[in-house]
Amino acid sequence: MPTKQAFIPSNKFFVTVIVALALTIMGSTVVMWYLGSFTKPTLTKGVSEPYRVAYILNVGPYNDVHDKFDEVAAILKKANIEAKTPFLMIIDDSDVHEGQRRSWVGYLISKRDYVPGPLETGTLPVRDVLIATFDGGAMMGSYKGYEAMKDWSKTYGYTLSLPAVEFYHPEGKMEYHLGVKKGP
Repeated sequence: MPTKQAFIPSNKFFVTVIVALALTIMGSTVVMWYLGSFTKPTLTKGVSEPYRVAYILNVGPYNDVHDKFDEVAAILKKANIEAKTPFLMIIDDSDVHEGQRRSWVGYLISKRDYVPGPLETGTLPVRDVLIATFDGGAMMGSYKGYEAMKDWSKTYGYTLSLPAVEFYHPEGKMEYHLGVKKGP
């Protein structure tokens, strides 16, 4: 019966393992940096603008609207309207069942654009808002932006209110707007 020999790793094996670990760590760090893990949102308090929008009313989860953006963009393109800045207006809070949550999914348009059906047009509400601006990935931006606004409101004694409006600017910057008023 043959005897088993103990595995003795070579220096080449150790170097390969160390290089693989280093590349994994560096790659993960680059991805986290790209998504904005090391970035803080910038908060400003102001008054929202009366943006004109073309949109589709969506009923369902807020994280499942990507196809709606494409649908709106295709309709706008047929009408020779540039679909440049997407937005999402979140109408309902987490008390509403995920499958029943309403949102407007669409794009900012000019006052002169004629928008064909089945798209609807509207004007986003003008109100006092807290704005979180974030450079990075949308998922990380959403989490960090809303958390920063919640912390700010507690610190300074403000109440945040829906609707929340999110803008996804073409250069990669995102803005998250929530209504804000002093006191409870």
